[in-house]
Amino acid sequence: MAKDLQDAADEYRAAQQAIDDAKAEVRAAQARFREAREELHAAIIADAQGRYRTRMRDLAEITGLSREWLRQILRAAGVEPW
Repeated sequence: MAKDLQDAADEYRAAQQAIDDAKAEVRAAQARFREAREELHAAIIADAQGRYRTRMRDLAEITGLSREWLRQILRAAGVEPW
């Protein structure tokens, strides 16, 4: 009986560790996502303010974001979309 109990306890601990590992992986992925989003916003703002002032249509096509979402990003940075 002790062997079955030990196996069950080991399996339980292994399952709990798998959950903890998955949570850590999700947190790391969320951090990478936030960083990528910040970089994307900075690049959008730079292109919109750049020498050639990339058009909203082109920004939307390149990023896959809607024009309204792009307007919100630009306005939050103090850039008035055209």
